[in-house]
Amino acid sequence: MDTSSANLSAKLSESAKIDAHCRSVGAVPQRAAVELSLVERLALLVGIVEIPLQIDKYFMYHQDDASLGAVGGFNLSFTTLALIYLYARWFADMALHRRRTILPPLFGIPMVFYLGTVLLSSLSASVTMLTYFDFANLMHGYLLFFYIANRVQTHKDVLFMLLALATTLLVQAMLIFFASVIGMDDEQRAFGPLLLTVDKGRRHGGSMHSPVLAGSTMALIWLPVASALTFVRQRWCWSYLVVATGAGMLAILLTQTRGALLTSAIGSVILGAGLLARGWLPKWTLPMAMLLGVMSIYPMFLIYKKRIEHGDGDSAIARKHLSLIALETIAERPILGHGSGNCHIAAQDIANQGEYRSEWYFTIHSKYLLVWIETGLIGLIAFLGVLGTGFYHGLACWRSRDPALSVLGLALFAALAGHSVHMMVDVFNSRTQVQMLWCMLGLAAAVYKLSRHGTNSSANPKTVSRRAIRSRFATNRFEIAGGVA
Repeated sequence: MDTSSANLSAKLSESAKIDAHCRSVGAVPQRAAVELSLVERLALLVGIVEIPLQIDKYFMYHQDDASLGAVGGFNLSFTTLALIYLYARWFADMALHRRRTILPPLFGIPMVFYLGTVLLSSLSASVTMLTYFDFANLMHGYLLFFYIANRVQTHKDVLFMLLALATTLLVQAMLIFFASVIGMDDEQRAFGPLLLTVDKGRRHGGSMHSPVLAGSTMALIWLPVASALTFVRQRWCWSYLVVATGAGMLAILLTQTRGALLTSAIGSVILGAGLLARGWLPKWTLPMAMLLGVMSIYPMFLIYKKRIEHGDGDSAIARKHLSLIALETIAERPILGHGSGNCHIAAQDIANQGEYRSEWYFTIHSKYLLVWIETGLIGLIAFLGVLGTGFYHGLACWRSRDPALSVLGLALFAALAGHSVHMMVDVFNSRTQVQMLWCMLGLAAAVYKLSRHGTNSSANPKTVSRRAIRSRFATNRFEIAGGVA
């Protein structure tokens, strides 16, 4: 009995010393980093893949408001159900002491503040229920952010997230290719719970009901998935990412969405410049770029012919007069706004004036002006803080001592930079766009926490070779034992 007690005491003492040492150097003790279980991964996979599939149901739906760009009701989807399970499992595990985490939770203070400004804007809203619809949509996004930021604690879980995003990209690409093969043009067709959309001129929208929505969503996902090719070594995994990257880019081109192409271009330039500056740009980058260029010849020809040579249906002019309407509407309540979800109502009187009466009217096509109209200057600052948090996490990862997480952090920063530019010229308040953006913010936060606390390498990222990056992740980071993510 005395011997066993002494052994137990020695083990506990040794464990305490390890924990103390880990805290002193900023690392996470291995037993504190709890990987997602298989069932949790499946639930998270379903939740992420379903976001653009839009297998959902709206309640208390306001058709007239939704037709002008507002969030039309309370949404229930497979993502909602997945989140309910994931949080219930997480809280149950914590209550039963099955797991503990030394790191404090990351709430995302700018995110919480922005949610608060949206909810408080109901006090100035003409239709309060529309504000609650918008808040519920954002709350879904925040729950995704908080879960990913705090439950993705290991390198294997980060790889799983990248594979989940690759699957999301690949599924949408396959749906777009299918619609192209069966000859859809300027129509919508239902295939079970999915509704495929192809606008006039064969602008593909996949299952997202809009080419702009499809293009912007896939462009946001594409760059982090593509960046994983520089550090993921396992053959089947790397091959899967190659297929998803190629198919995703072709699908983005088939949406003929100029903003999505701009997002991808800006992000690629930022990522490529960063990798080139550190000497990490792989040799296969040029051949792959040439292959993607050949694949894009026909889609780019369609974009030039139908959207530049023959005009774009005055979409650019429409955005201009909507922005002028927005500025006049902002001047009425610049600080507190008109209430989230109420932009189309607040701007209606100005839109009916003689100068704009004959023009096309919709919710303002600029996310930043839209937020300013609805939540005022305070809400706009909070929203910029949300984006700024994502930028900070990405840049902090880029400067970290973990080379592969450094690459991923820069990719997330670059994707958000391109996405932020696209948000200047479109609404970006749909469930798909909101939830996918907050999902990416959550991944950036998770990678940030992992880069700060999950490793204590003394290596300078600026001097690490590309071979060292892949070797390191193959040995103790991203390579999955037995080939299972």
